[in-house]
Amino acid sequence: MSDNPNDTRINKVNTRMLKTMYESLQNNPSAMTTATFYVKSNWNGGFGVTSSSKNFSLGGRTMERNTEYKMDYDFPIQFSGEGSGPTVCEVCMGSVAACLIQTIVVHATSRGILIDSINVDVEGDVNLRGFTGIDSSVRPGAQQFRVNVKINSNTASKEQIN
Repeated sequence: MSDNPNDTRINKVNTRMLKTMYESLQNNPSAMTTATFYVKSNWNGGFGVTSSSKNFSLGGRTMERNTEYKMDYDFPIQFSGEGSGPTVCEVCMGSVAACLIQTIVVHATSRGILIDSINVDVEGDVNLRGFTGIDSSVRPGAQQFRVNVKINSNTASKEQIN
């Protein structure tokens, strides 16, 4: 992170807040080591599911958020769903991509590296014979994910972003 106290944002991240978090982790690791997130999910009939999250805990203390976040999932019509939301597999792949991006951003920002763009493409295969239980020799769920990450920075060296 920059030592300049006037620099408050790198990569649209509040560097003062990030620096405070880093210092807290270094100075009192037992108090802030674990963040626990909570998600509640309800079946809506058919293949529809709604999940929600709001508060989380940090170091055993509840952190209040002003907003509850809701996510709706469904199967596509071609799989007997209503098509009212993405599949859980698609959301899982989006979560993997978002996790990679956020991890890259926190590491780049803490090192003062300016990022122009990050694109992550994820593909995932689900063997439907295993998923439906038609073939018990095939493990249900995603079989494989393929991830492609592209980072662009006009100021960073290739070593810094690879």
